[in-house]
Amino acid sequence: MLINRSTLSLIGILGVGFLGVGGLLSCDDKDTTGGTSDTAAFTTVSSTPSDVDGDGWSESDGDCDDGDAAIYPGQSEDCDDVDNNCNGVTDEGFADTDGDGTLDCMDSETCDGVDNDGDGQIDEGFPDDDGDGVKDCLGVETCDGADNDGDGEIDEGFDADGDGYTECGSHSAAADCDDANADVNPGASEAPSDLVDNDCDGLVDEGSWSAGDLVITEVMTNPDAVADPEGEWFEVYNATGSTLVLNGMVLSTTVSGGWHQVTSDDLILLEPGEYAVLAVDGDPARSGEIPAVSYMWSDLSLSNEADELVLEADGIALDLVAWDDGATFPDPEGASMSLDPTYLSDLLNDDGDVWCESTQTWMLGSDDGSPGEENEYCLPIAIATVDQATSSLESCGLVQLDGSASFDPEGLPLTYAWELTSGPTASLLTTSDLEEPIDMNPTFSPDAAGIYVFSLTVHNGFEYSLPDTTTADIAARTGTNTAPVADAGSDQTYSESISCQSVSYGASYECDDCTEYEFTLSGSGSDADGDWVDYPVWTVVSGSATITNDTTWTPTVLVPGPSATYGSTNTDTVQLQLEVRDCMGATATDTIDLYFECTGS
Repeated sequence: MLINRSTLSLIGILGVGFLGVGGLLSCDDKDTTGGTSDTAAFTTVSSTPSDVDGDGWSESDGDCDDGDAAIYPGQSEDCDDVDNNCNGVTDEGFADTDGDGTLDCMDSETCDGVDNDGDGQIDEGFPDDDGDGVKDCLGVETCDGADNDGDGEIDEGFDADGDGYTECGSHSAAADCDDANADVNPGASEAPSDLVDNDCDGLVDEGSWSAGDLVITEVMTNPDAVADPEGEWFEVYNATGSTLVLNGMVLSTTVSGGWHQVTSDDLILLEPGEYAVLAVDGDPARSGEIPAVSYMWSDLSLSNEADELVLEADGIALDLVAWDDGATFPDPEGASMSLDPTYLSDLLNDDGDVWCESTQTWMLGSDDGSPGEENEYCLPIAIATVDQATSSLESCGLVQLDGSASFDPEGLPLTYAWELTSGPTASLLTTSDLEEPIDMNPTFSPDAAGIYVFSLTVHNGFEYSLPDTTTADIAARTGTNTAPVADAGSDQTYSESISCQSVSYGASYECDDCTEYEFTLSGSGSDADGDWVDYPVWTVVSGSATITNDTTWTPTVLVPGPSATYGSTNTDTVQLQLEVRDCMGATATDTIDLYFECTGS
């Protein structure tokens, strides 16, 4: 048991008194051995044990550090690496949260993801410059444009091709779209026609786009077999002779206000003369199993009423179609608006009359349309050709035009209208020089060498086709020319009788003139080896007459009636000349006499 300083003092006082009394009582006592003592025997005891630091405890009391008044038995233990309560254990009862052998109260925070100092905070005081919630000292560098590990470098280790651009980019530099190719990065120049996005701007081979390269050919605005707008789509056609890359193309609608840029990790290629379908949803169950979907868009819808769909690439407007709620464009439900394939042009498809409502389907139960394929025809189709087998393609020859391949999608009968739209400078011919230009197969005799262009338009009784053109390349005529032969026909005679009135009892008579008469001529017997190019020319050589249509083969000639004489016949004679000229310049003439006999009776 421990005895404190006060207890020891009291025992000392009592001990002195007790010993004093005992001494008095034993002064005269004899030695038990029989001798006598003439000197008293005393025992001395210290009355105050040493307590140097004045904490009430001496070393003999158990004070393990009598030089520090804060250290003594029973003292509260502090976290100070000192045995404050002299129990032989230092800092007992204090935690070591991180288990590193240093108590929290003695520990300092280090950047290790642990609460080293036990204050409930982890890695306090260490920076998190990228703001990702992880201290930089613990961070692992990721490609995000920030210094994740706090080493002063950004995205180190993420520029595999060493071109100075990382795969993720930063606030000051765009991302490298191909970190395995040092020639492809945001600072590179676009190379033409290599099907590579060299400058990482989302466009491939930009700089080569032109208006009309892509043509909008079919639009589904109002699906019925599936929900609207999940079933919306449109079709485009590559009108060029080169492969087009749709990556980077911008789609927009004016009325509904949508905007979307085509983005894909893979190249979306469209070959010359091919079709591509872009749809809002590629899930067959939601989209109505639209075939051949090349790309799915978002942030865009196609208005059922009036809207304008615009395609752009590299800042160039490629095509636009503006439908008008049925005013000129079709306004179908459950069917697409379909462009007649005759009019595959960014300009021709502006005309609502060359669009129609689709009637064919791509599968049982689907809406009507032909996504990814050539559309059905909407209008009659004119097809103009030159029949090479029956034509003589030289000046003064005969050119046979052919419109027999023209057709109507619904099988309606057609009428034909041909025109000569251009010819060589030396030619004087026009459409009027076509023989029967409303026939399916008219003929034409060119008067000079060079290119002649003919157009054909057909009509089905309701709608006209667009004109189709064909050309005839006429060579200069070779060989000897045969002079023409003019044939005005045989002479003609017309006789008429007039009744005269007796005067002076038969001594004299008064007679009226015969009435005028119209003769019909024919110069069709003329021959110039089939190489006529000029009209015939009829003229009055003598007599009184009026010619109608004097440059045709069958003109009419009005001859006034001669005067009548009773009992005799008066005859007026009119002579006409026919001049013919072939396309080589040779001429010939022939005359015909017309006799008008007038008899009085």
